[in-house]
Amino acid sequence: MNGELLITELSHALGIELKFSEAGTCGVFFDDDEVIFEQHDGQLYLIADLGSAAGRSDAYGRLLAANCLGQESGNATLGLDTVREEFTLHRILNGDMGYQEFEKILTVFVQALRYWKEWLVNPPASAEKETSLPPAGGIQA
Repeated sequence: MNGELLITELSHALGIELKFSEAGTCGVFFDDDEVIFEQHDGQLYLIADLGSAAGRSDAYGRLLAANCLGQESGNATLGLDTVREEFTLHRILNGDMGYQEFEKILTVFVQALRYWKEWLVNPPASAEKETSLPPAGGIQA
């Protein structure tokens, strides 16, 4: 994975300095939404916290259904960090890719992050599920 090159290009696109720490991590805020990038064993991880899972067992079924085949998570994975009691979203990128493809993936990831953060704060009153995320747009910090 050419993660360092992609992060360098993202840094230029956003007009900010981004680079991996010695531990192989860096992060960026898109408004109030933080995305952590980790590079390990030739893979680039996109990781974000969605919100507290404490007392939210009511959300498990909906999040699991949305997670099925990535259909409502932008091809990312919804998860539960049991140590921190936090719902999470992550995606693992393998193989080299061009910056344009990376930006599209990151844009959808941020849209999914925002959707699920909002859903956890204000779940819809009806049991009817929404099955689509907003259309992909450009990245802005």
